[in-house]
Amino acid sequence: MNPDNPRIPAVNATLEKLIADLTPDPYDGRLRRDDAYTVVLAALDHLEALGQRRTTVGELYIWSRCIPGGETLGGHDRLMALLEQAADHGRIRLDHGHVHIGGAPTGGAPGHIWMRQLTKGGATVELIGDQPWPLGTHAHDETTAWWHCTGCRHGLPQTEAMCVYAIRRQVTDHAATCPYLPPLPDAS
Repeated sequence: MNPDNPRIPAVNATLEKLIADLTPDPYDGRLRRDDAYTVVLAALDHLEALGQRRTTVGELYIWSRCIPGGETLGGHDRLMALLEQAADHGRIRLDHGHVHIGGAPTGGAPGHIWMRQLTKGGATVELIGDQPWPLGTHAHDETTAWWHCTGCRHGLPQTEAMCVYAIRRQVTDHAATCPYLPPLPDAS
C-alpha cells in the first residue's frame, strides 16, 4: 500500500469505518474470522481499484497495524490465514511473500490456480490452467493444464500442458512424495 498515493487516505477511512461497524469478540478483542476476512477482501479490492495489483504480506500487515481498529484483525499468523483463504477462493495469488491481486499468473507462466495440494513438507503443488476456472462447471476431456511445486520447483512448463485429469493425478502423486518445505518469504 503505497502511502504516497493520494487516494490511500480515502481507502483507509473507508476501511476504518468498516472495522468500526464490526463488533470484536469480547474475550480476545479480535474480529470474527468472517468479519476479518471481509475487511481484508475490502482492502484488496480497494488496492485493485487503485490499479495496484501487487503488494507484500509485510505491507498488508503494517497497514493492519496503522489503520485505527486494525489490531482487531489479529496478528501476522491470522493475516496469513486470511490471505491463504483469499488465495483458495481465487481472489489473490501468494508468491514468496508477495500478494498478486486478482486472477494473477503463477509459476513463471501465464495461468490461474485451479487446485492446490500440500506436500509432505508443507509446500504447495498447484494445478494451473490458462484461464480462470469457471465456477459451477466441469472440465472437458480436451481441457489442458500444467502443474508447479512451490517447494522443489518441479512441474510441467506451460508448453507441456496435458489433459487436466492426467495432471490432477500427477499433482496428487507429487504432493504425496515431495518432502520440501514452503518457500521462505522475500526479505522485501
